[in-house]
Amino acid sequence: MPQRKRTDPAEEIPLSEAVCKLNDAVRTALQAKLRGVLASTGREIVEDQNSKSSLPNYVYSFLTGESDLVGVSTDMVHLLRNSQTGVSPAGLLLVAEARLAGNRALLLVKLEQETGMQAKESFINGLRTFDMQYFADLLFTEKSKVYKVALFSEDGIFDDGIEGWAADRQMTGKMARFFLEKFLGCRQKNEPREITRRFHDATSEWINKYVTDPDVRINYIMATLSELQSPSLVLDPTAFAQQHLDLSHRDDFTEFLKSADVPARVFDKDTEDLENRLKNMRVAFANGVFIVAPVDAMHDEDTVHLEDQGDGRTSVVITGTVTTATAYAPPGRRRSVDKPTVESPSSRKGNDGGSPNQRHS
Repeated sequence: MPQRKRTDPAEEIPLSEAVCKLNDAVRTALQAKLRGVLASTGREIVEDQNSKSSLPNYVYSFLTGESDLVGVSTDMVHLLRNSQTGVSPAGLLLVAEARLAGNRALLLVKLEQETGMQAKESFINGLRTFDMQYFADLLFTEKSKVYKVALFSEDGIFDDGIEGWAADRQMTGKMARFFLEKFLGCRQKNEPREITRRFHDATSEWINKYVTDPDVRINYIMATLSELQSPSLVLDPTAFAQQHLDLSHRDDFTEFLKSADVPARVFDKDTEDLENRLKNMRVAFANGVFIVAPVDAMHDEDTVHLEDQGDGRTSVVITGTVTTATAYAPPGRRRSVDKPTVESPSSRKGNDGGSPNQRHS
């Protein structure tokens, strides 16, 4: 797949005319590398019904047995060339038949082709030397770059389109538009802003419903807010549970997220809709008292200290300089004001039941 601007003349692409055979060593190496890519950066994708890309049709045709691997790979190569921009680097498109959970699958990989040298030991007149050999077509070296990957399985075929997975190693926290939309004809199944909000809401609900220990509850909430405010561009719910939750809580937490349609795997994080909700933490008590404090202050025991009294109650010690004390109204509520009743002159009566006195100039 040569690098090509739209204004450049189209050049013929060398294509495979038969399926290549893989020995066990090559197959094992490929599987290990691609599993790692999909596990770390793979995202669920679904067919975009508004897309003009024909790739979903090619995928469907192959997975249902209507077309063979060589034929469908040829169509995909030309579609990729017409989809990518002039800045897209040259590379190789690998199209392979695979198995996923026992189901037939189709794998697409765009990767770079590398060059390299190999030194081979030899002897001349009993003296050791090394013959150097140049290779112009190395693939999947330890440092080679896997640019983009897509994987579709036959169990991802539905009446309203196909579903699969995709990864883009060249982009941070998103996928190149030409690859996801123009080539694959898909969109992300979980829009980052929406799935981040669902994670926040579901995690907060689970903590307040099922965690009875007040200290643990507060620690979990602070961990949630810290995770969402971290500079990381992705969020891994499974890793979050392992790092912040007690072992006895992890399975229940994961199941609750699943019921709230939050995936357990890594997703791209976007907190734009949550920015105002991540700055402060509110702790409410059964007696109607509550405190609102910045998250950083809740982390600092010298500022806000909570102590379990052992009888279901918690005491709070706040250390600082008092600056103001005012009445408080909950945000979003307005104090009702009685408005004076306005009567028309014809309906007003004087004290004697007659018309009111009028003023004449």
